[in-house]
Amino acid sequence: EQWNHLPSSWKGIIKVVPYTQIKDDVPAGVLPLFDVNQSWASYSGTAVVAITYPLLTGQVISLLRKKENVVLLLGSENMNSTAEQRAFFMCMQKHSLEHPVIIQRHYNDLHQEDFQLKAAADTGLLFLDGYGDGICLSGSGQNSAFSISTSFGILQASRVRFSKTEYISCPGCGRTLFDLQKTTDEVRKKTYHLKGLKIAVMGCIVNGIGEMADADYGYVGAGLGRISLYRKRELIRKNIPEENAVGELVNLIKKFGDWHESV
Repeated sequence: EQWNHLPSSWKGIIKVVPYTQIKDDVPAGVLPLFDVNQSWASYSGTAVVAITYPLLTGQVISLLRKKENVVLLLGSENMNSTAEQRAFFMCMQKHSLEHPVIIQRHYNDLHQEDFQLKAAADTGLLFLDGYGDGICLSGSGQNSAFSISTSFGILQASRVRFSKTEYISCPGCGRTLFDLQKTTDEVRKKTYHLKGLKIAVMGCIVNGIGEMADADYGYVGAGLGRISLYRKRELIRKNIPEENAVGELVNLIKKFGDWHESV
């Protein structure tokens, strides 16, 4: 069976498999996926139930009240999917249902950038409103690695889950006295493997300090050939020679215990 032959490198994951494809007992590490009209309520273990807002009927609400170990996979076929899915969450709140909900969206025939933009616009608003516990994206022409990467990006941008380093950079102006783009790329290459950090690369101290207010570490131009390093808006190192600054930024991250080696 296809679901039982995932890449060997995929460790520590839970497989969600249609219940009709599971012939015998449910294996360890597998959750059965039911259609909302199937007999999921009588299943003794944790079940994943595919549902849309129009199918959240009074009968389904009554069944959910009786069975707490259910994860809802919320899709939508509505033209305004975000509004419909928001209505679903509001209905859940109205009936005091607190089951985990995974927001599901599928897109046909979109280029990668359009896929990212559409998925972020459709689901990000819900996460920012505090709705949803997970995300499930798919699309014709999109491979699983790209869909997963997009999903993690949306979760991080909406402050739900931090899984990678986030970079903040100013657009640059006449006060920027170093190659902003080249330096940002260099910082990224040195720190991309870190998780949950925000690193700012700013052209100067005039606006940079305010723009990087919520960054964990800041690399800020201090004059011709000189860089200052910040940690949470606190100046730590001042007027470092530019050629040493990226290395000193790495040392600063190590000093405060936020560094780990790439695997």
